[in-house]
Amino acid sequence: MSNVNITPQTVLLTSGQSATFEASDSVGKPLPVSWGLNPPVGTLVTPTSGGATPTPATSAAYVAPTPLPSGAQTVAIVASTANDSASATIFLTPVSIVPAKVDLKTNQQQRFVVSVEGPPPGATTEKITWILSPELGTLEHEPGNSDDRTVLYKAPTDIPDPTAVNVIATTPNPGERAKATINLTSPPWQGLGVDILGAYLLVVFSLVFLMLTLWPPALPSPDTAKANRIEANGTLETLVRARATRMEAKNKPQNQAPPKNAPKNTASATNNNGVQPTAPETTSETNAASPDAANVSDADMADLERQIAEAREELKSTKKIEGEVNDTYVHTKLVVRINRELDLLYLVLLAGTLGSFLHTAQSYSEYVGNRTLKSSWVWWYSFRPFIGAGLALVFYAAVRGGFMAIATGSSAKASELNPFGVVSVAAMVGMFSKAATVKLGEVFDTVFKTEKPKETKDPVAGSSQTSTQAPGKTGTGNAAAPTGAK
Repeated sequence: MSNVNITPQTVLLTSGQSATFEASDSVGKPLPVSWGLNPPVGTLVTPTSGGATPTPATSAAYVAPTPLPSGAQTVAIVASTANDSASATIFLTPVSIVPAKVDLKTNQQQRFVVSVEGPPPGATTEKITWILSPELGTLEHEPGNSDDRTVLYKAPTDIPDPTAVNVIATTPNPGERAKATINLTSPPWQGLGVDILGAYLLVVFSLVFLMLTLWPPALPSPDTAKANRIEANGTLETLVRARATRMEAKNKPQNQAPPKNAPKNTASATNNNGVQPTAPETTSETNAASPDAANVSDADMADLERQIAEAREELKSTKKIEGEVNDTYVHTKLVVRINRELDLLYLVLLAGTLGSFLHTAQSYSEYVGNRTLKSSWVWWYSFRPFIGAGLALVFYAAVRGGFMAIATGSSAKASELNPFGVVSVAAMVGMFSKAATVKLGEVFDTVFKTEKPKETKDPVAGSSQTSTQAPGKTGTGNAAAPTGAK
């Protein structure tokens, strides 16, 4: 393999035209080389050719001579190093096309004229043959003009992608041909249709957003709802006991006399053992829940009653939520009573549509802003939301069915699933439908994987080994051994 490469490898030039050649090594890095021509026809210009001794350069420009030598000629431009060399081919032809390069859009036209340099005086005009490569558009003579040296090119109505078309003119003489390049580009899609497509996307987004806002709020898990209900019930019981204690302390006389048989509280009293007894507890400490329980004001009692009322409302709310969580049906603003499984399916469809809208809206705005939107993509934008919704539904069914274990609890009840997780996955499937499709393909290949079909036994010989011979050939002692099934 050569370590020197030249680009371009072939060029077609007429008198006075030029082309630039680049030299690189095997990995594409610019390589300084010594340039030369074989035969030495034309002019070779390098960045270092102005000195007395040319030095190696990574590029060189070739200029065709004026006038050209008679007939078509081929010149090789050679790039060489101390260890290797490479060459490119330059075709010199007296035939040229004007203009040599043009940019056209759909339905535009361009007139091309061919000229042949230096025809001998009195010589018969050579017939020109026109070729279009690739055949995109039409190439025909102008009406009322029978001269084959002039041709009219018409660009096609639909140009899917920017394309280069070559117009080639040849003469009967070998090697005498010329080439002109047409760069075809499609104009951006503009007008009322672009606005209608944008309005359609906005309507889809508005409907999806409205349905999501009218959907019921997410409910906690059954365990969380039960814990909230127990906590609210405990708070209410604590407040009720506190009220009872304060009411008892408030209604009890504050200066209650001690019992008649109560021991006297004297510092000098001693027991039979001569040990001085300790002072008994005060009456307020034994009869009140707290030192200030007997001094509860009406404002404090009113505040306590307010806390008890709030605790009862909280308990009532937690019981209602727990009932809704454990209920197999969901009550929405759109549908009075809907099954919880069906509720999740609707959420998946809406989230998949919303994710697809985000993808299509970003694409639409970018292409319209860059003026590169094509009318051929209108059906892609129209069907994209429905494709996202369908893929999200299939993805959700695969997860719930156990084919894909991307989340814990794929076989759990609908009430135990986190709706935020379900909606987020469905929306991402709608946004990145290509990756979701690839993932579903992997699931299909895994679930429905089949082994390689086993080859049948030889029906003639009755051998238990499979036949590996080609039809019509006799086996030899080196026949291949049968492949065992895995």
